Amino acid sequence: MAVQISEEQVRQAEARAVQAEEERDQAARRLEVNPYSDVAAMEHSEASRTAAQLRANAREVRQTYERQVEEERRRRSRPELEKAAAAEIRAAGREMDGLEKGLVGAVVQAGAALVALLDAGVTYNAGVARHTQALAGAGLDRRGGESGGEETSLGEYLLRVKGREFRRMDPGSVAGWLLRRVAEERLGQFHYLVGALFPAHMTAEDQAEWLVEKVRKGQ
Repeated sequence: MAVQISEEQVRQAEARAVQAEEERDQAARRLEVNPYSDVAAMEHSEASRTAAQLRANAREVRQTYERQVEEERRRRSRPELEKAAAAEIRAAGREMDGLEKGLVGAVVQAGAALVALLDAGVTYNAGVARHTQALAGAGLDRRGGESGGEETSLGEYLLRVKGREFRRMDPGSVAGWLLRRVAEERLGQFHYLVGALFPAHMTAEDQAEWLVEKVRKGQ
C-alpha cells in the first residue's frame, strides 16, 4: 500500500525549504562582505546545496500530495461516473464477450490446423523414405531413368517418380514459413515475427520450394 502524505507534511517540507533558502541568502550576504573568505565560500556552497535539495524535496512532496488528493476525488466520484456510463459498460461487456469467444475459437482452429500441417509433413516424409527404399531395393537408382530412389551418405532420401523429384523436408520450417508469411501480410513487415522466423523461411524455401510455390499460387 502506498504511503499517504498529509497536508501537514507538505507544509513542514515547504517550511524547511524556506528556512534553508533564508540561510542560503544569509550565507550569500556574508560572502559579499568577505568575498575572499574560504569559510564564507564553503558555507555559501553548502547552504545553496541544502536549499536546492530541500526545495526539490518540497516540490516532490507537494506533487505527490496533489496526485493523492486527485485520486481520492476520482475514487469518491467513481460510482456516479460508472452509473452515467452504464450503457457503455454493458455494450463493452457484450461486445468483448463475443470478441473473446471469437479469438479463442480462432486459436483453437489454428491449433488444429497446425497439428494437421505437421502431421501431413511427417506423413509426407515417411512416404518419401518408404518409396525411396523400395525403389532402391528394386535396383532402381536416380541415375539413368525416370523413376528411382537413393539414400545419400548424409541420410537424405532422394526420390524420383516418373520424372518428378521428391525429398524430405522439415514440417516445422514450413509452419514457420507460413506463419511468417501471414504475419507479414496482416501485421506488417516490421513485426518481430517476420524477423524471428526468417531462418524457418529460408529452410522452407530451400527444402520445400515446390510446396512454397504451390501455396503462393493457391493450389
